[in-house]
Amino acid sequence: MSHGQENAATTVSSANAESHETEMFLAYLPPETPVYSYHNHQDLETLPTGSSFVVVKDFPPLMFRKEDERLPGRVEYSSSLQLLILKMPSNPHETAARCFETSLMEVASRMGVRRRILQCGATRYDGRDRTKEADVSFKPSRHSSRQWPTMAVEIGWSETRAKLEKEITWWINNSHGDVRQGITIDIKQGSGNIEIISWVPTTSKPPSRVQMSSKGRQVPSKTINHIPWPRIDQKIEIKRGKGSADPTIIGGNLKIPFVSVLLDNPGEGEGDFIITAEELLQDAGHVWMAMDYEAERKARR
Repeated sequence: MSHGQENAATTVSSANAESHETEMFLAYLPPETPVYSYHNHQDLETLPTGSSFVVVKDFPPLMFRKEDERLPGRVEYSSSLQLLILKMPSNPHETAARCFETSLMEVASRMGVRRRILQCGATRYDGRDRTKEADVSFKPSRHSSRQWPTMAVEIGWSETRAKLEKEITWWINNSHGDVRQGITIDIKQGSGNIEIISWVPTTSKPPSRVQMSSKGRQVPSKTINHIPWPRIDQKIEIKRGKGSADPTIIGGNLKIPFVSVLLDNPGEGEGDFIITAEELLQDAGHVWMAMDYEAERKARR
């Protein structure tokens, strides 16, 4: 670690005091997340790997573009604040991402539409206030030049459910609904329980204020500047059995509308993407094996 990092290391809880904009950008990160000041490119080579998230401040936009391929983990960056959030990969997190991607593409293969789906992975996208990568993303291959994916997936292993909801809201609202489908997969570190939530854009318009005139008439004033929260379309809970008990699933199959992914109505032999409860349980089993491996690895340290 560089001399600058040794002196500059703080935590998110203290960095939030710098400004309201900084607090909003770093919202819902674990309070103990380390924050480092950027001085030169060597700082990136000595970032700690033991934290789920790392924040780098004073990171210039020019360096962000230059160091693009060298940045570890998933990236979230604000050029106006010169703040960089790095989401460090973990075994359970990456296993969940690959399992979901594989399950969806297997369904696509059974319907004969696999080649019509472009797997965008963690492709970087630019929004109004930040640059961000999803954990998994997809869009139609015939619309490969469109700015946004049609579906974005965010996976939580160390972050809170509130941060996951903030991330999926960013995808749907910053794309103005071009991201038709959001999926959050929340893995609970203690119990191993997994919550899968399907999110879709909210179509309702924000309300308007109404004020009374001097003559008692109701006069609409300016529309409230409020971006609606995406709507929950489906929720599935997978509970890991304790001891020798079998796992359970509440919520059934995961259903993803065909048109949300491919921007087409299904043709003959096609239909919504259905990842069955049995397939979800199999994927959960792989995540739990990754969790056990991670726990054993930490115990050996």
